[in-house]
Amino acid sequence: MKLSILSTALLITLTNGFAVAFAPQINSNTHTTTTSLNLFGGKKDGAKADGGGGPGGGMMDQLAMFKKAQEIAQQKNKLDDELKGMDIIGTAADGKIKVTIKYSPAKMPTSPSPGYDAIDVDIDEEYLNEVSSDVLSEQLVEALRDGETRATEVVTEKYKSLEAALSGIMGGMTGGAPPA
Repeated sequence: MKLSILSTALLITLTNGFAVAFAPQINSNTHTTTTSLNLFGGKKDGAKADGGGGPGGGMMDQLAMFKKAQEIAQQKNKLDDELKGMDIIGTAADGKIKVTIKYSPAKMPTSPSPGYDAIDVDIDEEYLNEVSSDVLSEQLVEALRDGETRATEVVTEKYKSLEAALSGIMGGMTGGAPPA
């Protein structure tokens, strides 16, 4: 019983001690600030008089940029579908070895880089009978590299339209040359 009374007294003392330490402090000095966000393209200092809001001017400009980005994403998906349907041929040994390459679009976010898949290899039978395995191996690697190089060239050419659209939305900040 003495222990319970002692522990209760100790608990009350500690609680009162903490209550003073954590009590909210009242400050009679009040200070307020205002912030102007110009969310809807309102006129800013140094902005054009037409109310456009200046560079990066407000929510409406950001919404327009967002819509444009969605359009570009749709264009990219169409290009990816078109590229997936193409067969790109790499050759070696004067056309006696042909490798068919397919474009494989990026699988975001796990694999942000596009890839290429070799889906078919065609080797001339006469060439296969007369060539050594070492030469055949070298020529197969050369055909694969040729196919990947051609696929990269095709993809680069198709994506130039997206680059022009992106440079338009980013205000030329993409680092590339201006569209021709």
